[in-house]
Amino acid sequence: MPQQTLHVVTSDSVRQVWPRWLTPLKSSWPCDAPTLREVSLDAVLSELTPDAHQPMRGDDAVLAVLSRDEPAAQIDRLTEGLLEHQIPGVILLEDPTDWRMVQRQGVIFESWNADPRTLAGMLYALCERQQTVRLLGREVQLALRCQGGIRHEMDRLHEELHLAASIQREFTSSPVPRVPGLDISVLFRPVNFVSGDVYNVRDLGDGHAAFLLADAVGHGVPAALLTMVLTSGLNTRSESGALLPPHQVLRALNQRMCDMCLGTGRFATAVYGVIDANSRKVTLAGAGHPLPIVIGNNNSREIETHGPLLGVFDAAEFDQAEFTLDETDSLLLYTDGLEAAFPTPTSHDPKEKRARWLSEMAHALRGQEGNAGARMLTELQLMLDSQAGSLHQGDDVTAVCIAKAA
Repeated sequence: MPQQTLHVVTSDSVRQVWPRWLTPLKSSWPCDAPTLREVSLDAVLSELTPDAHQPMRGDDAVLAVLSRDEPAAQIDRLTEGLLEHQIPGVILLEDPTDWRMVQRQGVIFESWNADPRTLAGMLYALCERQQTVRLLGREVQLALRCQGGIRHEMDRLHEELHLAASIQREFTSSPVPRVPGLDISVLFRPVNFVSGDVYNVRDLGDGHAAFLLADAVGHGVPAALLTMVLTSGLNTRSESGALLPPHQVLRALNQRMCDMCLGTGRFATAVYGVIDANSRKVTLAGAGHPLPIVIGNNNSREIETHGPLLGVFDAAEFDQAEFTLDETDSLLLYTDGLEAAFPTPTSHDPKEKRARWLSEMAHALRGQEGNAGARMLTELQLMLDSQAGSLHQGDDVTAVCIAKAA
């Protein structure tokens, strides 16, 4: 390690620097005294500029003895130069009171009357800490470079996730068709860029509409990829063109998932059904999905569906349920993220919690004008927004509401 140099900076009007300060300071140095170099203030300022031909080394130190005639701008330039280059220094002024308010980071202001032995201790301690200061400076620079790289990588991932979300919605969340006689509305609130929920509504012609609502296990990209499998495997008609019943549609989806997700532990819940717009007769089948709800002006009821999760058992069978919506009834399909959005802190019983939020939701949704789906889901969205922590929901929330057109 090269020997340290103590640069002694003096104003032109200051005399007898060596006998008054330097000689006792050198004799009081705790160990081997550094090399002493007398230099003018202008010379030091030039060495502290960014393009200096011979800049000061990081292990040097400065002792400046400045008169009251020295312009404040020059003292300020010296202070900022030392701070910028991380060079410690002690600046002696006749009256340092005003300057002590701005001393920091190894630049200290003292009076001409300071004890040389105290000055020696200050400068020695400042010089000894320089190795640590330089090490920390390198660590900071390395951290800043790493931060820049991480920020760039996060921006790239952010852009890719935006693109993935756009592609997912193009393939899995097609626009809801207008089916004469029916009011079909969708509430879709993913927790991340991409969603593990998927919905699909199709106009089958002849006054019939098909609807699928599914929830892939997990969150993020893996769950989103699984929704692509579900959507691409949805086939509503046989090879002859006949309309397939819901239990056969789910059976085909289940087989496709078992074939494509073998051994990955990936599965999904789903409910699929067909509705006749004229008679409002609904036929649907479920695969481990939350039970659909029929909400009327006077009561509400759940539609029992029995079937295992999709992607678990390749020979699974699915039961069907049939019912007819009254003119004032609405059919609500939803994913389990909706249940999580209605906390019930007074009870830990799952049945009681479910009964409570179903009651609250049915009470809020019942009595909407014409039971139109759009009005129901608007009310439902307001209910979600009123929940604690609604800005950071824990799961994807998707709901499909089907009612008679107003």
